[in-house]
Amino acid sequence: MNKYGVLAIDLAKTVFQVCKTDSFGNVIYNKAVNRKRLKEILTLEKKSLVAMESCGGTHYWARFAKAQGHEVKAIPARLVKSFLQGQKTDANDAIAISVAALQPNIKSSRLITAEDQSLNCMDGARAALVSTKRAQANQIRAYLLEFGIPIAKSDKVLKVEIPTILGDAEKGK
Repeated sequence: MNKYGVLAIDLAKTVFQVCKTDSFGNVIYNKAVNRKRLKEILTLEKKSLVAMESCGGTHYWARFAKAQGHEVKAIPARLVKSFLQGQKTDANDAIAISVAALQPNIKSSRLITAEDQSLNCMDGARAALVSTKRAQANQIRAYLLEFGIPIAKSDKVLKVEIPTILGDAEKGK
């Protein structure tokens, strides 16, 4: 049995649904709050199990809740879905998160530090740049091939050949 109450949060960008339940699962309140009010709730509430679906913003809010002394459980959305009753609304989602959090067999998603999250962001940005660079190089090769100028698939060859091709074009060759 969970000895704390549960603060189940349906995360969003600006308006969050917070469902507070006692340790037996009885709903104390279920209300929509803005970002500022969510921070106040997490700061003022006594130690609770803060549960949320794993989605955008989860790591930030998990770190914030932990810093306020709460326990945190981030639950994969596919596991929460089976506890949803009624229509899919923010209020019903928050209740489903609360119910799922109290289940002993529901595993929490791995939460990462701000440093690890920053590294993941940099890796993602680098991968996107590499992909864009590769696509641009392939596009240049395709355009040149339409003019009868084949270039081997190598960044080094492309860098060496482009100035030569542009120089020849200026000379009318």
